[in-house]
Amino acid sequence: MGSRVVIATVLALGIPLALAAQSATPTIQQPKSIGEVTLFGEEQIKVEASTKTEIPISKAPSAVTVVTAKQIQESGARTVPDLLRLVAGVNVRWNPMVQTIDIRGFGENPFSNRILLLIDGSPYNSGDTGGLPLSPAFDFFPVQNIKRVEVVRGPGSSLYGENAFWGVINIVTLSGDDLAGGDVQLYGGSRTTGEVSAQFGQRFSRGSILGAVRFLQTMFPEQFWMDDRSKFRASDVFLKASLGDWQFSGYRHDDHLEGFQELFPSEAGLPPTAGFRSAHALKQNLDTANIKYKHAPANAPVTYSADFSWAHRFGMHCAGCHAAAQEPAFAKPADHGYQAIGDFRVGLHMIPGHDILVGTEARRLDRADHKAELAPDASVVTGYNKVAIYAQDQFDAVKNLLRVVAGVRYDDKTKLFASKTSPRLSLVYTPNDRLVVRGGYSTAFRFPTFSELYQDSNFFTVTTQIGIPAFPLSMFKPNPNLNPEEISTFELGGEYQISPTVSMKADLYRSRLHNFIVVVQRFNPPPATPTLGWENQPADARITGGELELRSNFAQRVTGFVNWSHQSESQMGTGVDSSGNPFEFVYSPKDKVNLGAYGGPVNGVRGALEIAWRGSYTAPRDWFFIRSGFTSFATKPLPSYALVNARVSYDIPNTRLRATIFGNNLLNKRPEETMVGVVNRLAGREFFGQMEMRF
Repeated sequence: MGSRVVIATVLALGIPLALAAQSATPTIQQPKSIGEVTLFGEEQIKVEASTKTEIPISKAPSAVTVVTAKQIQESGARTVPDLLRLVAGVNVRWNPMVQTIDIRGFGENPFSNRILLLIDGSPYNSGDTGGLPLSPAFDFFPVQNIKRVEVVRGPGSSLYGENAFWGVINIVTLSGDDLAGGDVQLYGGSRTTGEVSAQFGQRFSRGSILGAVRFLQTMFPEQFWMDDRSKFRASDVFLKASLGDWQFSGYRHDDHLEGFQELFPSEAGLPPTAGFRSAHALKQNLDTANIKYKHAPANAPVTYSADFSWAHRFGMHCAGCHAAAQEPAFAKPADHGYQAIGDFRVGLHMIPGHDILVGTEARRLDRADHKAELAPDASVVTGYNKVAIYAQDQFDAVKNLLRVVAGVRYDDKTKLFASKTSPRLSLVYTPNDRLVVRGGYSTAFRFPTFSELYQDSNFFTVTTQIGIPAFPLSMFKPNPNLNPEEISTFELGGEYQISPTVSMKADLYRSRLHNFIVVVQRFNPPPATPTLGWENQPADARITGGELELRSNFAQRVTGFVNWSHQSESQMGTGVDSSGNPFEFVYSPKDKVNLGAYGGPVNGVRGALEIAWRGSYTAPRDWFFIRSGFTSFATKPLPSYALVNARVSYDIPNTRLRATIFGNNLLNKRPEETMVGVVNRLAGREFFGQMEMRF
């Protein structure tokens, strides 16, 4: 489907929504808001991730989308990545290990390490892969414990440093104030899924407390794992308390995934029973702790805030999947060390019209004893310390009309990398209560990860059951000389409230990439072993695109949105990597369309319909070569598809019970969202049920 057809689809969906909303007569009082209309008639949302200060979304200097607790409750999505599939400009796909998230981006890397993941404002990216903190993993935080998810599109290193490359995702958790009671859910259905979760929160005189647990059994919704009936079992415990200016939280995640095996076909010319096998069981746990302090009395000339976060992972090596038979250590979990971050901020408000933020961040990355699968030269880097300073000023260039956000961050050098400076400048123009226009320039960088610098195990280890020793089919090739990636972006966007119940949001951007890290496969002639490694692509690249979204509250009981995202990429210059490949803009559909419609309650019945459509996209040339039996490098687009999910719930009269039925992938689509050496399609149509009790 071309871009014209997509635009026509958006208009066909959006115009009737707007007309219906304008002609409807709501029976509820709409809250006064600027620009974007909120779903479900909620109050104007405040966000933190865009500026490290709590501001209304209408004053955010960058493109921000917020998924609220109400939308999570009404949605058919049960994981954070599934929620993000519906956000304009966000691209989510399953690879064999975890769901990958890009924001206005592309690339082969499976670990989402160009996205900064925050939980309550503190970073939790992995110290090994740089991406989401667990792998392989079904999810990374239970949606039941989330107050809102803030998605900031565009570079964010001026506040956050590394990893805030494509954008920032901030998960703001519920507190005892928000819950003021308890909730128990029983959920189950397809893929042998069973889940029980419970949470309870309560406010007291000077604070609040919340506790939550979840137990989950399921299978990854991919043919790769389902063929082996590999069950995933996980438990989560989350505790949060506040007292005066202090907030404390702790999170513990444990999971256990049964291993897999893939036998090679007989025509491959390898011995019978030859195949690719993981460790028998893939285990891991993640422990996190967060302490927050905020002293910000109203109208105080100086305010103070600080965060201290700690995250520790004990779990499998990458080689637990890729090379379990290479050596015994790879089949067992190991201590992957910890990351500790302290962030202290001072707010200065004594200058009229100015909101100045000055902060310093210190972090310690400890590598622990995770060395078995790394190259020998990694042994000298057991971890590193880093210090950064940053400053930001939000001020009125024209009072109540034009606001400026200017900031810069300096990240000092470490054992591995030179220092980096990241500036930002944004303007927010608000001529009236219905229109917001913003524009700006921002930059970001990403340090190469330990995996990219030093991974030195087999990439594929062939094993047999007839006495032939295991041998590598291909190997990782580390590259300790990688340079940090860099991105700079110009943005222009705005929101217009067409009526009290309808709003339109549009954002345009152009980004330039430098030193982008690409995956390079080298098919060396025998007896040399093929390799897979990482390089900085010598050419630069440009990404141009935009997002368009319509939001509407039709009436008291109907609300929804439709959005369209478009992006195109081009190489700047003629550079190619060492295998002769130019820039490959992979797993990046030019167009995406999402729709969410939510209705009810009507006689206790609520319903939701969510559609996520992705246009055609391509995979790396080397995977087409492998899938052709090493005969052809020819590539072809992978087909477009739409995932259609629905939810219907019923509030049982005279009780506090709600019964819900979920239908996922109702069109029974089975795309390959990520191409690997074997066919790995998504599961088809699925159904789940849930009973929920609130008290």
